[in-house]
Amino acid sequence: MSSSPNRRTYEIIGGVILLMIGLGAIESGALPALMIIALGAFLLWRQFQNNPNWMSRRDPSEAYDEFDFSEPPVEMRQSGAEKVYAHALKAVERAGLNPDEVRVLPVDVGVMAFKGDQPPVVYRTQAIDDDVDYIQPFVQLRLPTKAVGRIKFEILDSDGQALFIREENRQLERGRNLLTPSARLPIHDAQAMQGGWQLRISADGMPLATHKFEWHESDTKRVRRHITEDGEISNELRAALAENRLQKMSLDDLLGYQDGDEPAQQGRR
Repeated sequence: MSSSPNRRTYEIIGGVILLMIGLGAIESGALPALMIIALGAFLLWRQFQNNPNWMSRRDPSEAYDEFDFSEPPVEMRQSGAEKVYAHALKAVERAGLNPDEVRVLPVDVGVMAFKGDQPPVVYRTQAIDDDVDYIQPFVQLRLPTKAVGRIKFEILDSDGQALFIREENRQLERGRNLLTPSARLPIHDAQAMQGGWQLRISADGMPLATHKFEWHESDTKRVRRHITEDGEISNELRAALAENRLQKMSLDDLLGYQDGDEPAQQGRR
């Protein structure tokens, strides 16, 4: 059982006084002085044995105050020193998940677009030119540990029709994993591009992200849309050419000549 704080204090003071008396009495008599010194040293030694931290003013219960055992805020876990794209977190939420709670977190998602012999262009949130030849989806997943599973990529057009489905076994490492299927989706005019498309990503049947992207009408498609199916130009545009006004017109002015004929063209398609 430990002694009370007041008793401890008295014994410490008494031990110090006895040491001082004993040191002062060494000249008068060796034996009594040594006994007094020994008694004072014993009192101090006993207090030190009972409480090695008696010299510290800090309460032992405060010993762990400098450590924070709580989990860091979720915002820091997601941002931290690594980049996590905002559109990827929205894709997670769109799939019905909470980005703060999932263990497999998509931190980047989008498509790569291929056109001719040009290098692929990465599209995340910007609209894709509709004259590309192929698109290939990708996702970057962050995992807390190694895992093995089936990653599924699906691309749906604006009508909800599934145009691309690819599921493959993947071995994932701890940390970031950049994944893309070993196939591409060909793009052509017959596809429904008037609205947004969806890229769905799942693992072992569980949804991970639903990413949305749009299409941008390219200049080539715009010109083609304002020319009749048999390759002829409209009467208004032919009149403009006859008047030799075409050289003074911009591309937007040129395309404006066909705006009135657009419903008729759509009816002939």
